[in-house]
Amino acid sequence: MDAYALDPRTTVLIGSITSGMMAIVLSLLARATPLPVPGLWTWVGGAWLVFSGLLMLGLRDWIPPLLTVTLGNGALMMAYILWLAGTHRHLGQRIRWAPWLVAWGLVTAVITWFILVEPSFRVRTVVVAGLCTYVSAHHALVLARHPRAERFGRSIGVSLTITWLLILAVVYGARTLHAAAYAQGSTGLLTQDAIQIVYTGSFTICNLMLVIGFATMASDHVRARIEDQATHDPLTGALNRQALMDSLERERARSMRTGQPFSVAMLDVDHFKKINDSHGHPVGDRVLVHLSRRMSALVRPNDVVARYGGEEFIIVMPETSLAAALQAGQRILVNAVQIEDQALPAFTISIGLAQWSSADNSVETVIARADAALYAAKANGRNRVEVGGSAISV
Repeated sequence: MDAYALDPRTTVLIGSITSGMMAIVLSLLARATPLPVPGLWTWVGGAWLVFSGLLMLGLRDWIPPLLTVTLGNGALMMAYILWLAGTHRHLGQRIRWAPWLVAWGLVTAVITWFILVEPSFRVRTVVVAGLCTYVSAHHALVLARHPRAERFGRSIGVSLTITWLLILAVVYGARTLHAAAYAQGSTGLLTQDAIQIVYTGSFTICNLMLVIGFATMASDHVRARIEDQATHDPLTGALNRQALMDSLERERARSMRTGQPFSVAMLDVDHFKKINDSHGHPVGDRVLVHLSRRMSALVRPNDVVARYGGEEFIIVMPETSLAAALQAGQRILVNAVQIEDQALPAFTISIGLAQWSSADNSVETVIARADAALYAAKANGRNRVEVGGSAISV
């Protein structure tokens, strides 16, 4: 009989202990995080199920088969489903529980039958590893395809989790095919042979790395949210004033380097005080949110929409002449005030435009000229675009 330095039982039990430690770390992270992380507590629940499942599987022959085989495998499969549910929640989705619970229940029933009534390690391996293969591969696909994964950074956490989900799917898939193609005899999960040692060691490592991946995803989410709060206005979601000035400085430097112009539009809501007085400040806030979202949808992807202060916004248009900015301003003037929500009052905006000139001493100079043009639009009747004495009214 061949001797191995590490037998499957030791591997599984070590995996259980380390999974428990990682579950504790993930639980502490969930409690200590300064911002809520959607799905994090669901990932925590999955980590504890991995710990429980591996512990029961590692105690095979020491406790009744119903506990070690049925509940052990059931806990491990449910852990993967919980991890999938946590990722759905993290991405702002809801998992369809019914199909997964039906699949879990059927596989658990098959395990019970083929451990108590008609013992067959081969059948149990095929159904358990098969389901785990599908859940892991589907999980990786959900995470890779969802656009929100890009918003919070296809960073280390997302990449790490996708990688180890795919590796886990390969491990389980290979074990499924091996069990389906070759007779397994009377062997069991903890049988001391090369196949079982490689298999138990591989899925144990994958489980540990996935817990690390979820913890890293949570940290990435918190970091991205903090960075987002540092650069965006909390009410409208537009860039804040500091981020605006940084953007203007970048455009100034690029314009000085390339000679390409850029233009600035300053705008605000006409008679905004009347809206607040007549409808209340919450409605006024909703008007600003609506305006910010409409402007963001109307400008180009590389244009910058920022809240300058109060009801004033600034749009930075890179590589845009004053003539092109005027066309954009006219489009915004008409379309940004279109209202679909009947609870919002009708409103208009005024816009002042200015183009960066090499004669400008600083970005504050071009802002001042855009502000002067906005003041002229107000003085000349509002609901208009003003450019250095040239105006377009609607």
